[in-house]
Amino acid sequence: MFVLSNAWRALTRSKGRTALTAFITLAVTFGTVAGLAIIREDTNAHTTAYDQQKATLVIRPTAATWKKVSATDSASTKHYMTWTSYTEYATLVQSATNSLNFTVTETVPARVSGDLKALDGGSLGSASDDETGGQLIWRAFWTEDAAKASDLGTFEIVDGKDLSYDNKSSNPNTTGALVSEAFASANNLKVGDTLKVAAASDAQTTAKLKVRGIYKYTSESAVANPVTAARNRENAIFTNYQTFAKAGLDPQSNDKTASGWAMPDLDVVFDTGDPATYKSLVSTLKKSKLPAKGYEVSSPSLESYNASLEPLDTLSSRAKTGTIALVAVGGVLLLILVLSGVWAPKRDDEIGMALVSGVTRGRLGWQFMLEVFIVTLPFYVIGLVGGAFAAKPIGSALASGHATPVTSDLIWTMVWYGLGSILILAILAALRLAFFSANKLFAADGDWGTVSETEEIETAETTGAAETDEAAEATAHDAGEINKTTTTTDDAEAQA
Repeated sequence: MFVLSNAWRALTRSKGRTALTAFITLAVTFGTVAGLAIIREDTNAHTTAYDQQKATLVIRPTAATWKKVSATDSASTKHYMTWTSYTEYATLVQSATNSLNFTVTETVPARVSGDLKALDGGSLGSASDDETGGQLIWRAFWTEDAAKASDLGTFEIVDGKDLSYDNKSSNPNTTGALVSEAFASANNLKVGDTLKVAAASDAQTTAKLKVRGIYKYTSESAVANPVTAARNRENAIFTNYQTFAKAGLDPQSNDKTASGWAMPDLDVVFDTGDPATYKSLVSTLKKSKLPAKGYEVSSPSLESYNASLEPLDTLSSRAKTGTIALVAVGGVLLLILVLSGVWAPKRDDEIGMALVSGVTRGRLGWQFMLEVFIVTLPFYVIGLVGGAFAAKPIGSALASGHATPVTSDLIWTMVWYGLGSILILAILAALRLAFFSANKLFAADGDWGTVSETEEIETAETTGAAETDEAAEATAHDAGEINKTTTTTDDAEAQA
């Protein structure tokens, strides 16, 4: 109890240093927990979580090839992938994965028919429908996954219902269509209404569709095909593959001579399972000298996942720099504060008086360690708990929704490293006693002098006392001699 009360009094005598030490401990701990949580989540996102992602594989024209495609030149569709060109890839994928899971998206321009009107926008300008194939976009999806991966942008149904993707049905829906909210509003369309569109290659060839649902986009467009990009995406009409094929818009499946606007932009997306299989497939394709010149292999799903990590990557990079700086600066400041607290000149008086009073150096060392524990441990715990609870919402707010939870592994790492650091500071404080010299035992700001000076004073005092005693004895002896002389003189006078 004596040691604890002395430690507390020592801390209260230096309130500023005590408060600053506590604050730095709290700030360093809180910031380190939050920073490490962000860094670890980013690492996990690029390793464990990445390996668990669904990997798709596509073969598409390169950016250089797309530049050869023009929205006003139907002959440029010769650069599109065809069913024939996909056959070789499908064979390799099937042999490498022992399965062949894929989905298909097909896109062609389309013309308005009757009272139907297209929304303005895009970059077609004043070009005629014969040059462009029309202002509309007709896109067919083989499965729901294909719809979710649409490069026109993700969308949601705001009225009606989604398309039917029952490809095994003997009587599939072949008239249902989705139109955009803006397109429906401009043409006074509602769910259940019919609309008629004309083929891009022939204005006389029309198809009657029924509005099954109305959608709105929930993300930006990422279209690379200039033919599609030149049109206002609000003019896009979505159907299932069966409706598209029934309208005669997929001639490639039975007519290898299709060309011009009759040639749809065919996009086959293979499901390769996981990133490891995707990487293996890419290697296999390279060995087979595929893809052909002007085309490239990519994974839209993995690219989308990596793009979603960009805010987290940026935050993690900043967190690394910030955490290192915080720990370095905070650690140095704590070391300075702790050492200045035990090496202050006034602590010499305290140590000296305690040693004179019989307090051992070990007990004083324990007091100094307690001073460190009292001012750091409670605030370390508060910072650790606070950082653990705050890391997740901080990450979500700064990394575009990516949660950055604090794992139990991180908590235990912080516990052991934190306790170890505090213990080192406490030991350094206790070592102050090992460097306390006996020459300072009675020193008080230089007024009492050193031990050697005190011994000289005591010696001088002893010598002075001895000399005084000798002088006193000599005086007494002289007085006796005088008395003796006086007595002798008196006796002589009496005899005379």
